[in-house]
Amino acid sequence: MLKKLVLIVVIIGIGLGTAVAAIAQEPRASRDLSQDRSLGIGLQAPCAFSFRFWLTESLGLEANAFLISTGDFTIGCLAAKTLLRLANTDIFDFYAVLWANLHLGDYAQPSIADVAILGGMELSILPSLAINLEFGQAIFFEPTRVGFQPTFSLGLHYYFLKPVRVEPPLE
Repeated sequence: MLKKLVLIVVIIGIGLGTAVAAIAQEPRASRDLSQDRSLGIGLQAPCAFSFRFWLTESLGLEANAFLISTGDFTIGCLAAKTLLRLANTDIFDFYAVLWANLHLGDYAQPSIADVAILGGMELSILPSLAINLEFGQAIFFEPTRVGFQPTFSLGLHYYFLKPVRVEPPLE
């Protein structure tokens, strides 16, 4: 009985070892979810509506805006960003951001504008959907002084994908 049990354990061990070795030798399929992106439309705090466009695989531009006005109350902002991708993995991209933001109405009173340098990361959920988080240091310009403050931005973008060219097979 003990001999049969040892033989079964050895057979199972050899089978598992062979399966693990076969899996380890196969090249892992890798798919960069952020490749082939062009225009991204979404939401980006603190300026609500966002249009993000990747000019190249490493350089992007972003425009953010919102405006609400009711009677004597107006609030809004206009922002522009330059994005420089520093690292690109299958699902995470890391990038640097230069941000300029104009405050409209009662938004972020008493400041009238800010500029910031941020670090960002974007998590790709699907090739056309991503969540991003940016954090860094902002310089706020007020009517009587200049102030420094940590800042962050959180966003969600739906990306339109560039058409993929398929080369015909050579005969």
